[in-house]
Amino acid sequence: MATAVIMPKAGMAMEEGTVIKWFKKEGDQVEQGEPLLEILTDKVNMEVEAQTSGTLIKIVKQEGQVVPVTNVIGYIGAVGEQVEDTIKSIEDVSKEEISENKGVSQGNKKLEAVIGKQAATPAARRIANEKDIDLSKIRGSGSFGEIKVKDVLEYKNVSITPLARRMAEENELNIGSMTGSGFDGKIVKQDIESLLTLKEEKPKIAGEKFSRRPLKGIRKIIAERMLQSHIEIPSVTLHAKADVTELTSIREKLNKTIDIKLTYNDFVLKAAACALKEFPNVNASLMGEEILYKEEINIGMAVALEDGLIVPVIKGAEDMSIKKISIKAKELSGKAREGKLMPDDMIGGTFTVSNLGMYDIVSFTPIINQPESAILGVCAIEEELRLSGEKIEARKIMGLSLTFDHRVIDGASGAIFLRRIKTLLENPLEMLI
Repeated sequence: MATAVIMPKAGMAMEEGTVIKWFKKEGDQVEQGEPLLEILTDKVNMEVEAQTSGTLIKIVKQEGQVVPVTNVIGYIGAVGEQVEDTIKSIEDVSKEEISENKGVSQGNKKLEAVIGKQAATPAARRIANEKDIDLSKIRGSGSFGEIKVKDVLEYKNVSITPLARRMAEENELNIGSMTGSGFDGKIVKQDIESLLTLKEEKPKIAGEKFSRRPLKGIRKIIAERMLQSHIEIPSVTLHAKADVTELTSIREKLNKTIDIKLTYNDFVLKAAACALKEFPNVNASLMGEEILYKEEINIGMAVALEDGLIVPVIKGAEDMSIKKISIKAKELSGKAREGKLMPDDMIGGTFTVSNLGMYDIVSFTPIINQPESAILGVCAIEEELRLSGEKIEARKIMGLSLTFDHRVIDGASGAIFLRRIKTLLENPLEMLI
Protein backbone atom coordinates (compact mmCIF):
# COMPACT_ATOMS: atom_id res chain seq x y z
CA MET A 1 0.00 0.00 0.00
CA ALA A 2 1.27 3.47 -0.90
CA THR A 3 2.43 5.83 1.85
CA ALA A 4 1.23 9.41 1.85
CA VAL A 5 3.71 12.29 1.97
CA ILE A 6 2.15 15.10 4.01
CA MET A 7 2.90 18.77 4.54
CA PRO A 8 4.73 18.67 7.92
CA LYS A 9 3.77 20.91 10.83
CA ALA A 10 7.17 22.43 11.64
CA GLY A 11 6.23 24.48 14.70
CA MET A 12 3.12 25.28 16.73
CA ALA A 13 2.31 28.44 14.74
CA MET A 14 2.60 26.83 11.31
CA GLU A 15 -0.76 26.46 9.55
CA GLU A 16 0.35 26.01 5.95
CA GLY A 17 3.44 25.55 3.84
CA THR A 18 4.45 26.25 0.26
CA VAL A 19 5.93 23.61 -2.01
CA ILE A 20 9.13 25.20 -3.30
CA LYS A 21 10.82 22.40 -5.23
CA TRP A 22 10.46 18.67 -5.72
CA PHE A 23 13.86 16.94 -5.82
CA LYS A 24 12.23 13.88 -7.41
CA LYS A 25 9.75 13.46 -10.24
CA GLU A 26 7.01 10.88 -10.57
CA GLY A 27 8.51 7.46 -11.23
CA ASP A 28 11.81 8.17 -9.47
CA GLN A 29 13.16 5.80 -6.83
CA VAL A 30 13.22 7.22 -3.28
CA GLU A 31 15.24 6.04 -0.29
CA GLN A 32 14.10 6.52 3.31
CA GLY A 33 15.74 9.61 4.82
CA GLU A 34 16.56 11.07 1.41
CA PRO A 35 15.55 14.73 0.77
CA LEU A 36 12.30 14.55 -1.19
CA LEU A 37 11.26 18.18 -1.60
CA GLU A 38 11.84 21.68 -0.27
CA ILE A 39 9.06 23.68 1.41
CA LEU A 40 8.63 27.18 2.80
CA THR A 41 7.34 27.07 6.36
CA ASP A 42 7.09 29.97 8.80
CA LYS A 43 9.65 32.13 6.97
CA VAL A 44 12.06 29.19 6.77
CA ASN A 45 12.95 26.99 3.80
CA MET A 46 13.42 23.37 4.85
CA GLU A 47 13.85 19.98 3.24
CA VAL A 48 11.31 17.21 3.77
CA GLU A 49 12.81 13.74 3.98
CA ALA A 50 11.18 10.59 2.67
CA GLN A 51 9.72 8.53 5.52
CA THR A 52 9.87 5.30 3.55
CA SER A 53 11.63 3.80 0.53
CA GLY A 54 9.89 3.14 -2.77
CA THR A 55 8.83 4.96 -5.90
CA LEU A 56 7.34 8.45 -6.02
CA ILE A 57 4.16 7.34 -7.76
CA LYS A 58 2.16 10.55 -7.43
CA ILE A 59 2.85 14.26 -6.87
CA VAL A 60 -0.40 15.75 -5.56
CA LYS A 61 0.74 19.33 -4.90
CA GLN A 62 2.92 21.11 -7.42
CA GLU A 63 5.69 23.65 -6.93
CA GLY A 64 4.32 27.01 -5.83
CA GLN A 65 1.16 25.63 -4.26
CA VAL A 66 0.23 26.58 -0.68
CA VAL A 67 -0.90 23.54 1.32
CA PRO A 68 -2.43 23.33 4.84
CA VAL A 69 -0.35 21.30 7.29
CA THR A 70 -0.94 17.53 7.42
CA ASN A 71 -2.52 17.55 3.94
CA VAL A 72 -1.19 15.04 1.42
CA ILE A 73 1.30 16.37 -1.14
CA GLY A 74 2.39 13.10 -2.71
CA TYR A 75 2.54 9.30 -2.51
CA ILE A 76 5.40 6.79 -2.28
CA GLY A 77 4.65 3.19 -3.22
CA ALA A 78 5.59 0.29 -5.44
CA VAL A 79 6.30 0.54 -9.18
CA GLY A 80 3.02 0.43 -11.09
CA GLU A 81 0.88 0.89 -7.98
CA GLN A 82 -2.11 3.15 -8.46
CA VAL A 83 -3.04 5.73 -5.84
CA GLU A 84 -6.72 4.92 -6.42
CA ASP A 85 -6.06 1.35 -5.22
CA THR A 86 -4.53 2.72 -2.03
CA ILE A 87 -7.48 4.99 -1.36
CA LYS A 88 -9.97 2.15 -1.93
CA SER A 89 -8.02 -0.14 0.40
CA ILE A 90 -7.91 2.46 3.15
CA GLU A 91 -11.60 3.24 2.77
CA ASP A 92 -12.42 -0.46 3.25
CA VAL A 93 -10.25 -0.67 6.39
CA SER A 94 -11.79 2.48 7.84
CA LYS A 95 -15.36 1.32 7.15
CA GLU A 96 -14.59 -2.00 8.83
CA GLU A 97 -13.24 -0.23 11.93
CA ILE A 98 -16.32 1.98 12.08
CA SER A 99 -18.70 -0.97 11.72
CA GLU A 100 -16.95 -2.64 14.65
CA ASN A 101 -17.73 0.45 16.77
CA LYS A 102 -14.09 1.45 17.04
CA GLY A 103 -15.14 5.06 16.60
CA VAL A 104 -16.37 7.08 13.67
CA SER A 105 -14.02 9.90 14.57
CA GLN A 106 -11.00 7.59 14.73
CA GLY A 107 -11.88 5.97 11.43
CA ASN A 108 -12.41 9.29 9.68
CA LYS A 109 -9.17 10.72 11.04
CA LYS A 110 -7.22 7.72 9.81
CA LEU A 111 -8.88 7.89 6.41
CA GLU A 112 -8.37 11.64 6.00
CA ALA A 113 -4.77 11.66 7.23
CA VAL A 114 -3.65 8.92 4.86
CA ILE A 115 -5.55 9.57 1.63
CA GLY A 116 -5.31 13.34 1.86
CA LYS A 117 -8.99 14.22 2.19
CA GLN A 118 -9.74 17.43 4.01
CA ALA A 119 -11.31 16.95 7.42
CA ALA A 120 -15.00 17.84 7.15
CA THR A 121 -18.10 17.89 9.31
CA PRO A 122 -20.63 15.10 8.56
CA ALA A 123 -23.14 17.64 7.23
CA ALA A 124 -20.56 19.20 4.92
CA ARG A 125 -19.56 15.78 3.62
CA ARG A 126 -23.20 14.81 3.02
CA ILE A 127 -23.93 17.99 1.03
CA ALA A 128 -20.73 17.56 -0.97
CA ASN A 129 -21.78 14.03 -1.92
CA GLU A 130 -25.24 15.24 -2.94
CA LYS A 131 -23.76 17.98 -5.14
CA ASP A 132 -20.94 15.76 -6.43
CA ILE A 133 -18.30 18.18 -5.13
CA ASP A 134 -14.71 17.04 -4.60
CA LEU A 135 -13.82 18.02 -1.01
CA SER A 136 -10.11 18.02 -1.81
CA LYS A 137 -10.72 21.15 -3.91
CA ILE A 138 -12.16 23.07 -0.93
CA ARG A 139 -10.19 24.86 1.75
CA GLY A 140 -11.93 24.59 5.10
CA SER A 141 -12.64 27.58 7.32
CA GLY A 142 -12.81 25.65 10.59
CA SER A 143 -10.43 26.19 13.50
CA PHE A 144 -8.32 23.21 12.43
CA GLY A 145 -8.89 23.57 8.69
CA GLU A 146 -11.97 21.35 8.64
CA ILE A 147 -14.59 21.96 5.96
CA LYS A 148 -17.92 23.31 7.14
CA VAL A 149 -21.32 23.42 5.45
CA LYS A 150 -20.87 27.05 4.39
CA ASP A 151 -17.58 26.16 2.67
CA VAL A 152 -19.37 23.57 0.55
CA LEU A 153 -22.32 25.85 -0.24
CA GLU A 154 -20.01 28.69 -1.28
CA TYR A 155 -17.93 26.44 -3.55
CA LYS A 156 -18.85 26.22 -7.20
CA ASN A 157 -17.90 22.92 -8.79
CA VAL A 158 -16.49 24.44 -11.97
CA SER A 159 -15.50 22.44 -15.03
CA ILE A 160 -11.80 23.02 -15.67
CA THR A 161 -8.85 21.19 -17.20
CA PRO A 162 -6.09 20.01 -14.82
CA LEU A 163 -3.53 22.41 -16.35
CA ALA A 164 -5.90 25.37 -16.08
CA ARG A 165 -6.71 24.50 -12.45
CA ARG A 166 -3.01 24.32 -11.60
CA MET A 167 -2.40 27.72 -13.22
CA ALA A 168 -5.34 29.22 -11.33
CA GLU A 169 -4.13 27.83 -8.00
CA GLU A 170 -0.55 29.01 -8.55
CA ASN A 171 -1.77 32.54 -9.31
CA GLU A 172 -4.48 32.48 -6.60
CA LEU A 173 -7.27 33.22 -9.09
CA ASN A 174 -10.94 33.01 -8.16
CA ILE A 175 -12.51 30.76 -10.80
CA GLY A 176 -15.84 30.29 -9.03
CA SER A 177 -17.75 32.65 -11.34
CA MET A 178 -15.85 31.90 -14.56
CA THR A 179 -17.35 30.36 -17.67
CA GLY A 180 -14.73 28.84 -19.92
CA SER A 181 -14.36 28.87 -23.68
CA GLY A 182 -14.11 25.07 -23.89
CA PHE A 183 -16.89 22.61 -24.59
CA ASP A 184 -19.92 23.15 -22.35
CA GLY A 185 -18.23 26.09 -20.63
CA LYS A 186 -15.13 24.21 -19.53
CA ILE A 187 -12.25 26.45 -18.40
CA VAL A 188 -9.08 25.83 -20.39
CA LYS A 189 -5.52 27.14 -20.33
CA GLN A 190 -6.29 30.05 -22.66
CA ASP A 191 -9.02 31.31 -20.29
CA ILE A 192 -6.58 31.48 -17.39
CA GLU A 193 -3.96 33.21 -19.55
CA SER A 194 -6.54 35.80 -20.61
CA LEU A 195 -7.50 36.44 -16.97
CA LEU A 196 -3.83 36.84 -16.00
CA THR A 197 -3.35 39.29 -18.88
CA LEU A 198 -6.29 41.36 -17.63
CA LYS A 199 -4.81 41.43 -14.13
CA GLU A 200 -1.50 42.72 -15.48
CA GLU A 201 -3.04 45.34 -17.77
CA LYS A 202 -2.43 48.97 -16.98
CA PRO A 203 -5.26 50.52 -14.97
CA LYS A 204 -7.47 52.81 -16.98
CA ILE A 205 -6.62 55.81 -14.82
CA ALA A 206 -4.86 58.66 -16.52
CA GLY A 207 -1.27 59.15 -15.39
CA GLU A 208 -1.12 56.07 -13.13
CA LYS A 209 1.07 53.01 -13.71
CA PHE A 210 1.56 50.04 -11.41
CA SER A 211 1.84 46.27 -11.31
CA ARG A 212 0.31 43.73 -8.94
CA ARG A 213 1.90 40.94 -6.95
CA PRO A 214 -0.05 38.55 -4.72
CA LEU A 215 0.61 38.88 -1.00
CA LYS A 216 1.99 35.43 -0.21
CA GLY A 217 4.94 33.52 1.23
CA ILE A 218 7.29 35.44 3.53
CA ARG A 219 5.67 38.78 2.63
CA LYS A 220 2.25 37.51 3.73
CA ILE A 221 3.59 36.13 7.02
CA ILE A 222 5.39 39.39 7.79
CA ALA A 223 2.27 41.42 6.98
CA GLU A 224 0.07 39.31 9.25
CA ARG A 225 2.48 39.37 12.18
CA MET A 226 3.30 43.06 11.96
CA LEU A 227 -0.39 43.97 11.84
CA GLN A 228 -1.14 41.68 14.79
CA SER A 229 1.68 43.21 16.83
CA HIS A 230 0.60 46.75 15.96
CA ILE A 231 -3.04 46.09 16.88
CA GLU A 232 -2.52 44.06 20.05
CA ILE A 233 0.42 45.84 21.72
CA PRO A 234 0.30 49.33 23.29
CA SER A 235 3.90 50.09 22.39
CA VAL A 236 6.21 52.96 23.34
CA THR A 237 9.51 53.83 21.65
CA LEU A 238 12.37 55.57 23.45
CA HIS A 239 15.38 57.03 21.65
CA ALA A 240 18.90 57.54 23.00
CA LYS A 241 22.44 58.20 21.74
CA ALA A 242 25.53 56.27 22.80
CA ASP A 243 29.06 57.63 22.46
CA VAL A 244 30.86 54.67 20.90
CA THR A 245 34.20 56.37 20.30
CA GLU A 246 36.00 54.11 22.80
CA LEU A 247 34.15 51.07 21.49
CA THR A 248 35.37 51.88 17.98
CA SER A 249 38.96 52.01 19.20
CA ILE A 250 38.69 48.74 21.16
CA ARG A 251 36.99 47.00 18.23
CA GLU A 252 39.82 47.99 15.89
CA LYS A 253 42.43 46.66 18.35
CA LEU A 254 40.59 43.38 18.92
CA ASN A 255 40.16 42.78 15.21
CA LYS A 256 43.94 42.93 14.81
CA THR A 257 44.54 40.28 17.48
CA ILE A 258 41.72 37.71 17.17
CA ASP A 259 40.88 35.38 14.30
CA ILE A 260 37.42 36.84 13.53
CA LYS A 261 36.19 40.31 12.72
CA LEU A 262 33.89 41.77 15.36
CA THR A 263 31.10 44.01 14.09
CA TYR A 264 29.39 46.85 15.91
CA ASN A 265 26.27 44.68 15.99
CA ASP A 266 28.20 41.99 17.90
CA PHE A 267 28.87 44.52 20.65
CA VAL A 268 25.20 45.58 20.67
CA LEU A 269 24.11 41.94 20.99
CA LYS A 270 26.53 41.45 23.88
CA ALA A 271 25.36 44.65 25.58
CA ALA A 272 21.73 43.56 25.21
CA ALA A 273 22.52 40.15 26.74
CA CYS A 274 24.25 41.78 29.73
CA ALA A 275 21.43 44.29 30.25
CA LEU A 276 18.73 41.62 30.01
CA LYS A 277 20.53 39.59 32.67
CA GLU A 278 20.43 42.63 34.98
CA PHE A 279 16.82 43.52 34.11
CA PRO A 280 14.81 40.29 33.78
CA ASN A 281 11.56 42.30 33.67
CA VAL A 282 12.41 43.11 30.04
CA ASN A 283 13.16 39.46 29.19
CA ALA A 284 9.49 38.61 29.50
CA SER A 285 6.31 37.75 27.59
CA LEU A 286 2.65 38.43 28.31
CA MET A 287 0.66 35.21 28.10
CA GLY A 288 -3.03 35.72 28.83
CA GLU A 289 -3.33 36.96 32.37
CA GLU A 290 0.28 36.14 33.29
CA ILE A 291 3.70 37.62 32.62
CA LEU A 292 6.34 34.97 31.93
CA TYR A 293 9.86 35.96 32.98
CA LYS A 294 12.34 33.93 30.95
CA GLU A 295 15.48 32.57 32.60
CA GLU A 296 17.28 31.98 29.32
CA ILE A 297 18.27 34.97 27.19
CA ASN A 298 17.66 34.21 23.52
CA ILE A 299 18.32 37.20 21.28
CA GLY A 300 16.81 37.40 17.82
CA MET A 301 18.78 39.25 15.17
CA ALA A 302 16.85 40.65 12.24
CA VAL A 303 18.36 39.70 8.87
CA ALA A 304 17.15 41.44 5.71
CA LEU A 305 16.56 39.21 2.69
CA GLU A 306 15.52 40.11 -0.82
CA ASP A 307 11.88 39.21 -0.24
CA GLY A 308 11.48 40.04 3.45
CA LEU A 309 12.89 39.97 6.94
CA ILE A 310 13.86 36.90 8.96
CA VAL A 311 14.86 36.66 12.63
CA PRO A 312 17.17 33.77 13.63
CA VAL A 313 17.81 33.42 17.37
CA ILE A 314 21.07 33.31 19.34
CA LYS A 315 20.17 31.03 22.25
CA GLY A 316 21.80 31.23 25.68
CA ALA A 317 23.42 34.57 24.86
CA GLU A 318 23.84 35.40 28.56
CA ASP A 319 26.66 32.85 28.84
CA MET A 320 28.45 33.76 25.61
CA SER A 321 31.60 35.82 25.17
CA ILE A 322 31.59 38.51 22.50
CA LYS A 323 33.63 36.18 20.30
CA LYS A 324 31.09 33.35 20.62
CA ILE A 325 28.24 35.77 19.92
CA SER A 326 30.03 37.01 16.82
CA ILE A 327 30.64 33.47 15.54
CA LYS A 328 27.01 32.47 16.12
CA ALA A 329 25.68 35.67 14.55
CA LYS A 330 27.75 35.11 11.41
CA GLU A 331 26.65 31.48 11.22
CA LEU A 332 22.94 32.33 11.51
CA SER A 333 23.02 35.28 9.12
CA GLY A 334 24.86 33.15 6.56
CA LYS A 335 22.32 30.35 6.84
CA ALA A 336 19.50 32.89 6.56
CA ARG A 337 20.82 34.35 3.31
CA GLU A 338 21.46 30.88 1.88
CA GLY A 339 17.96 29.70 2.84
CA LYS A 340 19.36 26.99 5.12
CA LEU A 341 17.82 27.98 8.46
CA MET A 342 15.94 25.24 10.28
CA PRO A 343 12.74 25.89 12.27
CA ASP A 344 14.69 25.45 15.54
CA ASP A 345 16.92 28.38 14.51
CA MET A 346 13.85 30.65 14.53
CA ILE A 347 12.02 29.83 17.74
CA GLY A 348 12.40 30.71 21.40
CA GLY A 349 13.43 34.36 21.07
CA THR A 350 13.02 36.56 24.17
CA PHE A 351 14.34 39.87 22.78
CA THR A 352 15.22 41.15 19.30
CA VAL A 353 17.88 43.48 17.88
CA SER A 354 17.19 45.15 14.53
CA ASN A 355 20.09 47.06 12.97
CA LEU A 356 19.47 49.64 10.22
CA GLY A 357 22.67 51.56 10.84
CA MET A 358 24.22 50.48 7.55
CA TYR A 359 21.42 52.35 5.75
CA ASP A 360 22.27 55.67 7.46
CA ILE A 361 19.07 55.59 9.56
CA VAL A 362 19.39 57.85 12.61
CA SER A 363 16.10 56.93 14.35
CA PHE A 364 13.19 54.54 13.79
CA THR A 365 10.35 52.72 15.54
CA PRO A 366 10.88 48.93 15.35
CA ILE A 367 7.81 46.73 15.77
CA ILE A 368 7.87 44.13 18.55
CA ASN A 369 8.34 40.52 17.49
CA GLN A 370 5.60 38.74 19.44
CA PRO A 371 5.47 37.12 21.96
CA GLU A 372 8.47 39.18 23.07
CA SER A 373 8.00 42.43 24.97
CA ALA A 374 10.77 44.60 23.57
CA ILE A 375 12.97 45.19 20.53
CA LEU A 376 16.09 47.33 20.17
CA GLY A 377 16.67 49.34 17.02
CA VAL A 378 20.30 50.14 16.17
CA CYS A 379 20.95 53.26 14.10
CA ALA A 380 23.84 54.74 12.16
CA ILE A 381 27.06 55.95 13.80
CA GLU A 382 27.55 59.65 13.14
CA GLU A 383 30.39 61.99 13.96
CA GLU A 384 29.47 64.84 16.29
CA LEU A 385 31.52 67.65 17.80
CA ARG A 386 31.27 67.66 21.57
CA LEU A 387 32.81 69.81 24.26
CA SER A 388 35.18 67.89 26.56
CA GLY A 389 36.48 70.24 29.25
CA GLU A 390 37.85 73.13 27.26
CA LYS A 391 38.39 71.11 24.11
CA ILE A 392 36.07 70.37 21.22
CA GLU A 393 36.36 66.74 20.15
CA ALA A 394 34.93 64.71 17.31
CA ARG A 395 32.98 61.79 18.80
CA LYS A 396 31.30 58.78 17.22
CA ILE A 397 27.63 58.62 18.23
CA MET A 398 25.29 55.63 17.72
CA GLY A 399 21.51 56.04 17.78
CA LEU A 400 19.41 53.54 19.76
CA SER A 401 15.62 53.03 19.61
CA LEU A 402 13.86 50.79 22.14
CA THR A 403 10.24 49.78 21.53
CA PHE A 404 8.52 47.97 24.40
CA ASP A 405 5.12 46.62 25.43
CA HIS A 406 3.71 49.10 27.96
CA ARG A 407 1.52 46.38 29.47
CA VAL A 408 4.64 44.56 30.63
CA ILE A 409 7.26 47.30 30.96
CA ASP A 410 6.73 50.75 32.48
CA GLY A 411 8.19 53.84 30.85
CA ALA A 412 10.76 54.38 33.60
CA SER A 413 11.82 50.71 33.48
CA GLY A 414 12.27 50.92 29.73
CA ALA A 415 14.32 54.10 30.08
CA ILE A 416 16.57 52.54 32.74
CA PHE A 417 17.11 49.45 30.57
CA LEU A 418 17.99 51.55 27.51
CA ARG A 419 20.35 53.70 29.59
CA ARG A 420 22.11 50.53 30.75
CA ILE A 421 22.72 49.43 27.15
CA LYS A 422 24.00 52.91 26.37
CA THR A 423 26.39 52.76 29.36
CA LEU A 424 27.73 49.36 28.32
CA LEU A 425 28.39 50.53 24.78
CA GLU A 426 30.14 53.63 26.10
CA ASN A 427 32.24 51.51 28.48
CA PRO A 428 32.82 48.31 26.46
CA LEU A 429 35.48 46.89 28.77
CA GLU A 430 32.78 46.41 31.41
CA MET A 431 30.98 43.84 29.28
CA LEU A 432 34.13 42.23 27.94
CA ILE A 433 35.67 41.38 31.32
